[in-house]
Amino acid sequence: MNEFKIILIRVFSITLITAIPCAILLSLYFVTSEKIAEYHEIKLKRSVLDIFAIPYHSKEKQFFGIKQMKIDKEDVRKVFSENISRKNTSDIHSPKQSADPLKMYKKGKELFLYYKEGSLEGVGFITTKLGYGFNKAADISLFICVGPDLETIKGIEVLDHTETPGLGGRMTENKFKKQFVGKKLRPRLLLVRGRKTVGPNEVHAITGASYTSKGMEKIINEAMKTFWQEMEAKSL
Repeated sequence: MNEFKIILIRVFSITLITAIPCAILLSLYFVTSEKIAEYHEIKLKRSVLDIFAIPYHSKEKQFFGIKQMKIDKEDVRKVFSENISRKNTSDIHSPKQSADPLKMYKKGKELFLYYKEGSLEGVGFITTKLGYGFNKAADISLFICVGPDLETIKGIEVLDHTETPGLGGRMTENKFKKQFVGKKLRPRLLLVRGRKTVGPNEVHAITGASYTSKGMEKIINEAMKTFWQEMEAKSL
């Protein structure tokens, strides 16, 4: 009987020890989930607006001598809704040989479109793949935006990653991202190392982060290959 009691106490103790941290983590999730969702929403909308150079309200503030930009989230939402159209590709139907190349795209991704004075300025979409650097089990999420020809890069933004800070994590630096603007995606994008870029489809790889650079090159090329294949399928 005493042994049975001891077993019950041990089982109860183990259950309690595991239940308390789980309850704390669950509570934290419910408390922070809305904030995390809002962060990703605003980051995506800001990325799209920044690529098309569409202004929104922001203020520079100082905190213990450190300059920080405070973004007006409501203005970001307002400016985004007034300028950017969101369409699911499954909702796009058009006759063959449409004058608008976008309408040849078939199915699969949510598209972000920017029209200026009735003319298509660019179209973007999100692509997500497993990482290639330090943390190969976590995702790299990119926003890829192309011009009306659907092969010239308007801009690229890193939405999420867990690559090594100071190495692969440098993919978020403006100096690196600005290289992509105006580059051609056909026949394929190349991230080169140890030499100058010569072709219209070449950008410099991240120094010291060859796996991340190769991974980013692969992610972009695979995403665009799917994009073009679906376009061609729609036009048949």
